[in-house]
Amino acid sequence: MINNTKTLYDEKLKSLAQKYESQGFRVFSEPKTDELPFDLGNYQPDMIAIKDGSGLVIEVKTSISRVSVDRLQALAEEVSKHPGWRFLLVTLENIEAKSLPGTSEQLPSWQDLADRFHEAHRLIENDEIEQAFKAAFLLLWSTFEGALRKRAVDVLIPIERFPVIGLLRHLYSLGELSISQFDLAQACFEVRNRLAHGYIENLTLPVVYNFDNLVRELLAEWKVKFDISQLSSENLAAFRAWFAEFDAAAWDKRQELIQNLFNHKSLLLALELNRDLRNDKLKKELNVNDEQLINVEWDVSLLSPEDLAAFRAWFTEFDAAAWDKQIEKDVAQQETLSSITDSPTLEPLTGLDSWTQSLIGVIELGEENPTENYVDYLEEKYG
Repeated sequence: MINNTKTLYDEKLKSLAQKYESQGFRVFSEPKTDELPFDLGNYQPDMIAIKDGSGLVIEVKTSISRVSVDRLQALAEEVSKHPGWRFLLVTLENIEAKSLPGTSEQLPSWQDLADRFHEAHRLIENDEIEQAFKAAFLLLWSTFEGALRKRAVDVLIPIERFPVIGLLRHLYSLGELSISQFDLAQACFEVRNRLAHGYIENLTLPVVYNFDNLVRELLAEWKVKFDISQLSSENLAAFRAWFAEFDAAAWDKRQELIQNLFNHKSLLLALELNRDLRNDKLKKELNVNDEQLINVEWDVSLLSPEDLAAFRAWFTEFDAAAWDKQIEKDVAQQETLSSITDSPTLEPLTGLDSWTQSLIGVIELGEENPTENYVDYLEEKYG
């Protein structure tokens, strides 16, 4: 049995290496420590593949039952700290896809999934036609499974190619699904299998409507979390201020804020339908220039009281982590600037942000202590 497992592992590793090499990657199978792109502690990957300044750190398992997802998520987070790098888990049980793992994104966007859900929901509302009802259920399942895989990618759980039952179990074990959501999803999975394999299945309204509500809730929750994670630091600060006001507002004030968002979204839609060179100026004058921020605020404003409470708890934790990352970034900038001022030549540097680059210009003009203002900035910002 051990020999069979080793043979399967060797064959998979060899096959993967050949496929990545055929697509222009430089591949290292079972790399030595000095061949690793950065320090991974005691972890030894099964393969690394490098191409065009980016790369993949790959672990190969013969079975998903041999996977410790907590450990792999921590590895994925560590690898993601290095720009252009991604951690991948490949198993013999992974679902087949056209592309090699990590070489292209085949999952739909959150907006695509939302559009697919609305199409399924319209079919469900037409419950007088039994075949349309069943087709809607299968479309709803497709939307649900796509959302599971996309959520796994967003939170760096490297299981997006797992068979769906393994995907469900791991997302539940890591807190992405509640016990009631997991139980309902399992029940619907059994219904989906019978329908998909051609067996007779009498769908009941409660099952379909409950599943419809589950998919709606998860899409709303996971889409807004992803969108917030993509906000710039400036927009995150603006959202933080808006959410504090919205969350503390009385009912009438909250309705006023929602109406303002609705007006902004309506205006953006009107401007989009009537493209004109003057539109950008009009957007700026009306303070609706950032569509991404407005859409995030709108999605949050539509959450149910229960979902809003869950979002509040998540955002508090997310915002604290984002704040810590910003502090780390600012401290790193300070250290970079300090090293610059100690350099006698001030040779050109790359990879610095615009603020640091502009400060180098100040240094070259001969200012005595160019980091002094930055230190004051840190003290003012963080106390």
